[in-house]
Amino acid sequence: MGKPVTILDIAREAGVSPSLVSFVLNGKNRVGAQTRERVLKVAALLGYQRAQSQTGAAWPAARLIGVVVPDMETFAPWMQQLGHCAFGLGYTLQFASFETDPVKFCHLVRAFSGTQGLVLAQPPRGDQDCEDALRQCPIPYVIPEGEIPDQTIKKLIEKI
Repeated sequence: MGKPVTILDIAREAGVSPSLVSFVLNGKNRVGAQTRERVLKVAALLGYQRAQSQTGAAWPAARLIGVVVPDMETFAPWMQQLGHCAFGLGYTLQFASFETDPVKFCHLVRAFSGTQGLVLAQPPRGDQDCEDALRQCPIPYVIPEGEIPDQTIKKLIEKI
């Protein structure tokens, strides 16, 4: 097993200072979006992992997106592409299925309110409780309407 990747390695590869890498990895907002994405992409490509001894939230803490689908099996290829696109932009996805149950859909929308955003594939239509849950949703969300996964993720990230 090789030597662990450090912020110096990431800084050298990304062409930025170690302190800027530290800002990005610790979720500071002092870094432009393009630079942040470049640093996170380099960190991911190099296999950076936060040391076990470091406290605080997991890296990158505030870059979690919830994805709610009606059926995991049917949506598996789409979710895999969506995850690949999101990872390339420095985001991690957390998936859940509402199994075409409107009550479960409402629960998941509320449960994912601690993420930065939501992708809601084929939400129940015409259900008042679901419409209320979306209206009250405190975070940005997108409902894909046939676009490819990278467009879906980029559309959501623009709202975050």
